[in-house]
Amino acid sequence: MSVEQAAPANGRRQRRWQDVHDRLYDAACELFLESDFLETSVDEIAERADVARKTAYNHFPRKRDFISEWGRRRRLFVRREVSEEVVAGHSFEDVLRHYFHALVTINQAQRPLVIRMLKGWRESGGPFDVDPHLLVEVFRGIAARAKERGELRPGTDPARVATILYSGYFGILYEWIGGSDQEAPFDLAEAYTQLLDLTFDGLLERQG
Repeated sequence: MSVEQAAPANGRRQRRWQDVHDRLYDAACELFLESDFLETSVDEIAERADVARKTAYNHFPRKRDFISEWGRRRRLFVRREVSEEVVAGHSFEDVLRHYFHALVTINQAQRPLVIRMLKGWRESGGPFDVDPHLLVEVFRGIAARAKERGELRPGTDPARVATILYSGYFGILYEWIGGSDQEAPFDLAEAYTQLLDLTFDGLLERQG
């Protein structure tokens, strides 16, 4: 069989795999919203997705892998909002404000699911175990580019900047998930604006 003949079959196999993967993820999100992360079993997720238990574990070996998938999908959303062209063509301050705006948008749109996923993440290891959003690396890359451009004060460590932004982002987000699914305890956009204002005051090399 030629490569050309094999490709369509491989494509169909990949589409089938992705279909099952999506069904499992969607079923998990539905069940987490109906109950919560801890109370939902993988067996229930497999049944809701209409797949075998073994298949569910092949796609998501640990229940917390559903949180990682949630983070991956959010990361793709933000990446579309903050493209490489945006990062390359704008200042450190503009890029971060744009990035946090995208994060606020998706968090507000998904508030009930954010509550379930973050509580589940904390209860199964938390942000200091595995970061499904990979935000530390994202922030480090943005800060490193800004340092190369001379936007940051001399001696600034991009890794330290990333840690500050990461800790501030999740610290505020964990406070924000308090309250009900419908009512947040404070305005998320305003809280992140304050975080960024303080960060820029300490980091940016101001002219004049």
